[in-house]
Amino acid sequence: MKNFDGEIIEQRIASKKPVNIVVAFLTYRRPDGVKKLLEALAHQVNDPARPYTLTVLVVDNDATGSGQAAVTPFIESGIYSTGDLRGAPMLKYCVEKEPGIPFARNRALDESPENTELFCFLDDDEWPVDNWLDSMLAVREITSADCIYGPVEPVYPEDAPEYFIRAGVFERKRRQDRQRINYAASNNVMFDYPLFRSLGLRFEERMRYTGGTDYLFFNRAVRGGVKIHWSSSALVYDIIPRSRMTWKWVLQRQYRLGNTFAVSDIFYGSTKQRIYRLVYGMARIGLGVMITPSVLFSPYWGMRGLSHILRGAGMVTGILGHSYQEYRPDAAGKVS
Repeated sequence: MKNFDGEIIEQRIASKKPVNIVVAFLTYRRPDGVKKLLEALAHQVNDPARPYTLTVLVVDNDATGSGQAAVTPFIESGIYSTGDLRGAPMLKYCVEKEPGIPFARNRALDESPENTELFCFLDDDEWPVDNWLDSMLAVREITSADCIYGPVEPVYPEDAPEYFIRAGVFERKRRQDRQRINYAASNNVMFDYPLFRSLGLRFEERMRYTGGTDYLFFNRAVRGGVKIHWSSSALVYDIIPRSRMTWKWVLQRQYRLGNTFAVSDIFYGSTKQRIYRLVYGMARIGLGVMITPSVLFSPYWGMRGLSHILRGAGMVTGILGHSYQEYRPDAAGKVS
């Protein structure tokens, strides 16, 4: 038999208004990734203590609309709906013909329903744990955060080179649960949609092929007073393809990361910030030169040294005017 307090709590939970959430992801010719991610999102926990309505938005950046073939079966099966039917989550699909990640991300923001309260981004080579959304909401409830960011855990192929695993190059730094941080990215994030819209935040379309527009987006949000907190339980798994586990790819990525930080400062930073980025980049190169010899006996520290050199070089060249176009389509029309 329930006691009086228990009945009161249940009544409060039952009367709680669901929050309207949009989970968006971009795709470009990754049908298997779309399928896996949609399956995972269909099984998200919806705790009565933190109820929500869910809209999943797929933005296809392939002008031919190749991703629709992976989306349609989910609607036909009844797992998702195109309207508010049977309590199923809604599924929307659209094509952004303008090539470039920032165009597709901005399209996702624009395609969200007017009543959207919370907006999430994931990548199409990821999938979340079943309590991913609920974990985000729990941290938001406790911290009153404007934005929640969570961990991304790499999943390696069976034939992955042991050296790159030991070097930890694909591992991302983790924080304490509910800790306030000053950064986020679009690979595992939830934010207050009306607040971000009121701040006029958009993804920088001048950085069409450079990458890093999500870094800039959330960096500008922090400058605007947005509070970001970490959710340890909102875990997302990230598939690392064998093609990325090469020295060429890893080192180019480190260079690109440093370069996009500098390009962001060129667009939005002050003269003081640009000077700081230049000096900081040169310092990282110097530090990397000292550490890199350890590559002979320590994969971790050797990779740290090389990362310092390449990121630092990217920062220096970025401030000096070079913009590295990692995502520029090649002659075959594919994104590298």
